[in-house]
Amino acid sequence: MVEPDEVEAAVQRALEAGVRGIVTPATNPADLERTLQLGRDFSSCVKVAVGLHPHDASALDASFRRRLEQAAGQAGVVAIGEIGLDYHYMNSPREDQLQALEWQLDLAAESELPVIIHNRESWHDLFPALERREGSLRGVCHSFTEPPAVVKEVLALGLYIGVSGMVTFRRADNIREMVAAIEIDRLLVETDSPFLAPMPHRGRPNEPAFVPLVGAAVAEVLGLSIDDVASRTTANVERLFDCGFGQDT
Repeated sequence: MVEPDEVEAAVQRALEAGVRGIVTPATNPADLERTLQLGRDFSSCVKVAVGLHPHDASALDASFRRRLEQAAGQAGVVAIGEIGLDYHYMNSPREDQLQALEWQLDLAAESELPVIIHNRESWHDLFPALERREGSLRGVCHSFTEPPAVVKEVLALGLYIGVSGMVTFRRADNIREMVAAIEIDRLLVETDSPFLAPMPHRGRPNEPAFVPLVGAAVAEVLGLSIDDVASRTTANVERLFDCGFGQDT
């Protein structure tokens, strides 16, 4: 996330770059209120997701459950996220991650909100949890890196797939192969800010103003025009999150 004193400038740079709207997720107890405030401060172009990242799954106590339940009903909140599983770092034990995932999936269903899903080296556990909710689950598997066979599983569940700056990396042929397997009407472009800045900004902190570079790379992979990818992925965001950018909510 952009530092507090840089937020207004970052939002302005994104708008000047042609980005119509931003969905920013909370990830832990420390950033929940700040994320909600971003949605209030920039209500016409910034929407909010509330959730607990798997790194912090062990923090899901009764108090934070109440905070998430209350936050899910606030204006400008369009999703439950970022939630999921991460078996690479294991910053929280596997059982804590699974419990936090299941509870937040239930919260999304109760709140009638989509989910923003994080997956790293965990698809074997994540897929069954999502599959059990097939037919009622809405959401996006963000910054996805799995092969085309797994893309088919995600699409079969009715979920969208988020593509990040990795699609621009010179040696990321696996990501471009994955993108080629995604239906354009189920594809979102994203930052995963502050990580995974696209070329030529790789190594710098990522920000929403760089999203058009991701869209351009997606357009090249799919053989579509940049304008077509921009309009269709924007429509996908607004459809999935049931929101309109350029208006206060």
